[in-house]
Amino acid sequence: MAQLTNKIEISLEELEESLGVSKLPSFVNSSEMEFFEGAKKVASEALSNNNKRVIFISGPTSSGKTTFTSILSKQLVESGIKAAYLSLDDYYAVKELTFDSEGRPDYETKDTLNLDQVAIDINLILKGQSVITPRFNFQTRMSEMRDLSEAICLGNDGILIVEGLHGIANEISGTVPSELCTKIFIAPYGDVFADNRVFDGDEIRLLRRIVRDSRHRNAKALSTVDYWPMIEKSEEAYYNDYLKRADYHINSFLKYEVLVTAPLALHEINLSLQMVDNGTIGSNVFMEKSYTKKPFANLSAALNRCQKLKVKLERIPVIDPSRVPANSILNEFIGIN
Repeated sequence: MAQLTNKIEISLEELEESLGVSKLPSFVNSSEMEFFEGAKKVASEALSNNNKRVIFISGPTSSGKTTFTSILSKQLVESGIKAAYLSLDDYYAVKELTFDSEGRPDYETKDTLNLDQVAIDINLILKGQSVITPRFNFQTRMSEMRDLSEAICLGNDGILIVEGLHGIANEISGTVPSELCTKIFIAPYGDVFADNRVFDGDEIRLLRRIVRDSRHRNAKALSTVDYWPMIEKSEEAYYNDYLKRADYHINSFLKYEVLVTAPLALHEINLSLQMVDNGTIGSNVFMEKSYTKKPFANLSAALNRCQKLKVKLERIPVIDPSRVPANSILNEFIGIN
């Protein structure tokens, strides 16, 4: 059973002290190395047992699952191990949405996945069969079949990496004999302090999500903040369960990251607040399928949280995003492409 350990705590004073010309590069590098060394250690341990055939990677939204999957895949290749990658996002298949009390659609639940097909494909792949997996086109919101040349075939000794929010769900990982599995849970575990706590792990993920949504989903900060209560509620149903099921936890919090994400998130929040003031904000993109037909689930609550976030974000020192290394986990969220 995995546990949340090695919590990272850093103060605003320490962040400010890291901004010197000679100190900042070292601070960024040491923060990155702390994550990568932890991730590589877990990857090495996960690969030390030759009987393992599938590695499940799970964790809440904006935790860095994609980057860790890339690290693990590279380590497999360098070790001469045949590997394939399965994203649970490609099994997205909403039949009937559920909603919270304010009409937010629940896109986070495992019920949005074709769980039966996931289990079938994983087990066929582990039996050495060639499997053509689906691809979900998020532009058309339709499932597509891949080309025959993209079929997964690992034979009898390759390793399958299954990555997704619900990778450790019993309906998925539980369909594979436990002796063949390694289960990894990734999430940021840290706090940024001033006189009292400024940001905890959940708000660190919220900042990442605000920045990513604005760049990759054309969602305003106000939309993300308005939808966040649904994410929090959905995560309550599985977070502790998945952590207990996991063999390892990886802490994806970088000590310097708020120096980058805070000013970017603040910029997006200010844009949203300006649009509210001039009447150009539009509707919450996450509410498009809501039965309520409301533009926002709870506009006043979202505005209130944005204002509170703004006060805290304005206290964080700023560095240019160009300081972020090309292979950083932060590029999942701040990357333009």
